[in-house]
Amino acid sequence: GEAITTNDEINGITFAGVGSGTTVDHIEVAYNLDDGVEFFGGTVNVKYLSVLFVGDDGIDTDKGYNGKIQYAYVMVGKDGHHATEMDGPNTSGASIALRSFPQVYNALFVGTIANNPNSVSSDDQYPALLRLREGTGGEFGNIIVTNVGDYGVYQDKCGGETRTHTLSNALTAPDYLWWSGNNIIHGTGHTDYYQKSGECSTVFNTAKQVDPNLIMMPLSSDEDIPFIDPRPVPGGAAFDNVDTVPDVWFESVNYKGAFSDDLWLSGWSWLDDAGKIPKSIPVTVDNIKTGTITHSQTWGPDPVLLTGQVFVASGATLTIEAGTTIYAYKQSYGATGLAGAPALIIEQGAKIEAAGTVDAPITFTSALPDSKLPARGLWGGLIILGKATINTGSTATTKNIEGLSTGGTYGGADDADNSGTLQYVRVWYGGSVIGANNEINGITFGGVGSGTTVDHIEVAFNVDDGVEFFGGTVNVKYLSVLFVGDDGIDTDKGYNGKIQYAYVMVGKDGHHATEMDGPNTSGASIALRSFPQVYNALFVGTIANNPNSVSSDDQYPALLRLREGTGGEFGNIIVTNVGDYGVYQDKCGGETRTHTLSNALTAPDYLWWSGNNIIHGTGHTDYYQKSGECSTVFNTAKQVDPNLIMMPLSSDEDIPFIDPRPVPGGAAFDNVDTVPDVWFESVNYKGAFSDDLWLSGWSWLDDAGKIPK
Repeated sequence: GEAITTNDEINGITFAGVGSGTTVDHIEVAYNLDDGVEFFGGTVNVKYLSVLFVGDDGIDTDKGYNGKIQYAYVMVGKDGHHATEMDGPNTSGASIALRSFPQVYNALFVGTIANNPNSVSSDDQYPALLRLREGTGGEFGNIIVTNVGDYGVYQDKCGGETRTHTLSNALTAPDYLWWSGNNIIHGTGHTDYYQKSGECSTVFNTAKQVDPNLIMMPLSSDEDIPFIDPRPVPGGAAFDNVDTVPDVWFESVNYKGAFSDDLWLSGWSWLDDAGKIPKSIPVTVDNIKTGTITHSQTWGPDPVLLTGQVFVASGATLTIEAGTTIYAYKQSYGATGLAGAPALIIEQGAKIEAAGTVDAPITFTSALPDSKLPARGLWGGLIILGKATINTGSTATTKNIEGLSTGGTYGGADDADNSGTLQYVRVWYGGSVIGANNEINGITFGGVGSGTTVDHIEVAFNVDDGVEFFGGTVNVKYLSVLFVGDDGIDTDKGYNGKIQYAYVMVGKDGHHATEMDGPNTSGASIALRSFPQVYNALFVGTIANNPNSVSSDDQYPALLRLREGTGGEFGNIIVTNVGDYGVYQDKCGGETRTHTLSNALTAPDYLWWSGNNIIHGTGHTDYYQKSGECSTVFNTAKQVDPNLIMMPLSSDEDIPFIDPRPVPGGAAFDNVDTVPDVWFESVNYKGAFSDDLWLSGWSWLDDAGKIPK
């Protein structure tokens, strides 16, 4: 759109006298200085036309253009002018052989309520979303004009054309201008139409002034908007009173606007490249989810669109069928603008029953196109809140969970509380940052009780922690965390639960595979000290690790962190690909730290790290103690190669292929610790795997072709 001289600019695409033998579909102009697409006469027809944030008019017709347009989408930014400017030429004659006569059906014209035109190439700066002028004829049906901040349609310089809301056989093209009374005009503007005084004897005055019910289109939809979905909600106003198309060139439709279920911008538009629209996921009446669930319901097996925060209230059970994929949007919006990142929150007293299978896992993922993945922070996460005991640091028994701007109470006194079932559940690409030191973990267990069943869960590419346990007593088997931005597994607030078969990979920018917190206190005996019992875990780093976490209180590079007076038991552990330190110890409390289990120890006031655990890599040493913060520190481990089948020292997220299982007869099978009780399965190996690669068939690593079957 470079300006050549005053009032002489280049449009994005100019059609000058182009004929109907020309094939034009799926075209887009974005960020042009002047008009987006301009038609100077001619008869060329166009389907699937997109114009985004140009400086003047989105679509401009002039000089007797007589063509057809179906499926047009125009977004006008705060500095842009009109979505359309349709010119005649201007004349008082009632019949003009070469009057412009565009036939426009199924168009969506989107403004922003903050529009304040600043066009360098317009003859005025009047703020209206559409402009019909200078004696143009034409037909405009199945149109949605939304986010109107001033006027919807500006009418001036009328000629001798018949202006009407009613089509009839008495009308003769090109000498009439029909604007369907079924077209929708919606926003916060003064009115739907504006007539420049004295320039039009007959003006339009009828439209459906209703919300078009688009899936996601905030009133402030300018070029800096994080995320939108311009498709209409099935069954909404866009599906009422639909106009019939005039001939066979047009496709018959049952909706107004440019879209129905098919988001035809996906895969090629600037909006797609910028990560501002979802991929074209099917939309139904029932699969758009936001708000509060007060009665039990079932999701799946068809895809679900998570467009906002969903709270499952006390007494309700959310059942998610095996094989269901929940696609989460990047952002949600409220009446006053940005709201919380889309997330699923299971409140106290509610349940989630999400029992996937190895062949049909349940997946929470981003709605962005596959070309934008993997990436972190693209939505919120899964939060489960129970009534089990937590350490609040005071006499209170409950707290509000991090990651939510309001609500989120967890904790209580029922350690056997049952929040439902998670089996073969995958949570990918989440962790949206709400504010400073306030991010959503991939899966958050807040005060969740031991009556809850959890096995085969995975978090991949979360911006904050992978799985975090705030107090509670929930037990977990088969836990996978891959390439998150902060800590893989985080325990805090008096968590007293059991974990067996944990696998964590820390990428070059990630922080710790575990961060185990106490709370911090100098007291030798604390009733609600954290006491995780972790057996058979494999923690994999990369020797190029250089933490760059946006949510940590420091960036110290150590693969594991045990701090703040935590107790617990850690046996049959492999820590490998250590580039700096294996275990970081700081902020110790009054807990007994030991390499030797004995009957003299009383839970939760001891922290046992087996001297049989393996720590291996190229780092300085196996342990690091922050000066003066721990009176007794760990100093024993097996510093040997764990002999994994395939695990290069550079095992980052871009690694082509790995096999984390140990070579039979290798170091992983020597000096194996005995598990403490019958909940744990007895094993003859260290690490998360023996012969069974339990990630196969359902992990992100499997989907990405990075592990064998």
